[in-house]
Amino acid sequence: MKFFYQLERFELGEYVVVRVEEDGFSGVGAVIPNREKGENYKTVMGAIEEYRHFVEKSSSHHFAVISQRLLKHFPNHPEVTFAISASFFELYAKKNGMSIEELFMCQNLQKPMHLENWNGKVVVPEEMGGIAEVLSLSDKGKTALLIRDYPNGEMKEILYQLTRYFAGYIKL
Repeated sequence: MKFFYQLERFELGEYVVVRVEEDGFSGVGAVIPNREKGENYKTVMGAIEEYRHFVEKSSSHHFAVISQRLLKHFPNHPEVTFAISASFFELYAKKNGMSIEELFMCQNLQKPMHLENWNGKVVVPEEMGGIAEVLSLSDKGKTALLIRDYPNGEMKEILYQLTRYFAGYIKL
């Protein structure tokens, strides 16, 4: 497994893109530093560097458990873990000729639905630490996901497919 990360810029500052590669396929995730928590691109890149050993020793077949492994050793950076988890899911899907929808097996669920006036419970997927952790919160429509559009569309398909297990989504 090869693991890369790079700094990107957008109108609000910097963010970090992570990429995993295996057998000519790749998966991508992204982290926008949470300035309210005192993060900047340097703290995010430092956390990513700490994860490097675990990621490079993994394979795409670990897509469903990579977040649990990382959270066990590095519980203070769930957004980084989420980005890495998303990159593993994308890599696994590509290697196996699947769409993200097929990987999540959500063909018979509602389509991603934008919620205009939601006053129920809201979850930010990136704060949960991984795809499996978000899916474990599914509660048959009582919770909405608060999702963002990343500057270059990173993780878009994964985030929208996750919303199919919830009431819908609210845009950040």
